[in-house]
Amino acid sequence: MHELYVLARQVLLDAIEALGAHRDAIVLVGAQAVYLHVGDADLAVAPYTTDGDLVLDPAVLGQIPPLERALLDAGFLPKKADSVGVWITHRESSLSPKTEVAVDLLVPESVSPGKGRRAARLAGHDPRAARKVVGLEGALVDVDRMQLGALAEGDERVFDVQVAGPAALLVAKLLKIRDRRETTRHSDKDALDVARLLRGVETADLAERMRHLRADARSATVTREALDLLEALFGRRAAEGIEMAIRSAGGMVDADELAVSCELLARDLLDALR
Repeated sequence: MHELYVLARQVLLDAIEALGAHRDAIVLVGAQAVYLHVGDADLAVAPYTTDGDLVLDPAVLGQIPPLERALLDAGFLPKKADSVGVWITHRESSLSPKTEVAVDLLVPESVSPGKGRRAARLAGHDPRAARKVVGLEGALVDVDRMQLGALAEGDERVFDVQVAGPAALLVAKLLKIRDRRETTRHSDKDALDVARLLRGVETADLAERMRHLRADARSATVTREALDLLEALFGRRAAEGIEMAIRSAGGMVDADELAVSCELLARDLLDALR
């Protein structure tokens, strides 16, 4: 297992521990949530990420302690003076004695109380403590409780946490690919995570969870957008999303097998929802 992935899990647990008073308002999203659900999904590409992503539900979040105070007391700092929702800490690794690891605090845009473009502006907390993101609304609807444990030897911590379900994660990944397509933050790895979800979760289960997302006012719009993107990006063998997944996997998987499986599984899911 990659050293930085082990370190990212350790720092994620540190953040969850620091925010313990707000545990009921926190939902794990992002790559670490994907790997909890599906692992490598029969792909010979090890799960890997260097950060952690936590969604906050404003309807449940309390005001004490302030998010920024809890994180500062635990050794986290804002990434930059003007950063929004990005909290970093430094740990020793084989790469550097001060390896930077980040945890992002995120609020789905449709439920964010803030009127600005980026800052969530949660009552009782620093305006820049968390940022608004489009596409994570499903994390408040499709949610599972899971055990999140440390990966480092000697760290025995295990927390019972809320984790975004596979349909919510699929929606979030598809919207992320769309929104970062023409930016420097574009990453082929997001498409490989889509492939992991399609391959690692039964289509019937994904379809039922998607119906739940479409029926909830908080997540209905982004879910419809994501299903359109699923067809465009993964609905045919030469589609852009499939090509991204193949590039991310490198030579570790059979490109034709990955392409065929993504196309068929995406088509099966879309057909089940029509």
